[in-house]
Amino acid sequence: MTIATWLFSAAVGASLLAGPLGAPNTRGQIRTDPYSLSFVKSAFESFGGKQGVFGAQIHQFNNNSPGLPQLGDGISIAALKLYGLDELVIPEKMRTYFTLVMFSFSDRKRVLEKSDEDPRITSLVLDYLQEKEQSSPRTEWVIEYLKGCTKDFSCSFENENRFLAKH
Repeated sequence: MTIATWLFSAAVGASLLAGPLGAPNTRGQIRTDPYSLSFVKSAFESFGGKQGVFGAQIHQFNNNSPGLPQLGDGISIAALKLYGLDELVIPEKMRTYFTLVMFSFSDRKRVLEKSDEDPRITSLVLDYLQEKEQSSPRTEWVIEYLKGCTKDFSCSFENENRFLAKH
C-alpha cells in the first residue's frame, strides 16, 4: 500500500472516529468546526509569507483558544482537509506546514483531544513529504527533526536549531 493510499485511509478513519459536526469535545463545549479548519487556514495564511515569524503571530496562534499547541496531531488532519497532499508538497506550503507542526507539538499538556497526542497522521504526512522532497538537505533535516520531536512534544525552534547544528 502506498503512503498516499495509507494517508487517505488514515484521514478517512480519523474523520469517522471524530464523530458528527457539533459533537461535544473533551471540555464540554460544542465544536462546530471540530478540525479547527478556519483557524488552521488563517495560520497557514499568516505564517505562509516569506517575511518570517513574528512575536505577534506566535502570540495570536499559540496563546489564544484555539491555539496551535491545542491541536497536536489535529494540525495534520486539518492541513490534509484544507490542502491535500499535492499542495503540501509545494515548498512554501511545506515550510508553513513545518512551522505549524512545530507549534502544535510543543506542549502535550495543552492538547485538547487525547487522540491528538499521538502523531499518527503527522508521521504519515512527514513520511510522504520526505519521500517526495528531493531538493534540499535542510528540508530533509527538518523532517527528521520533526519526526523525533513530535513523538515527545519537544518541538521548538530552539531545539530545531540545536538539531541542525549537530547535522
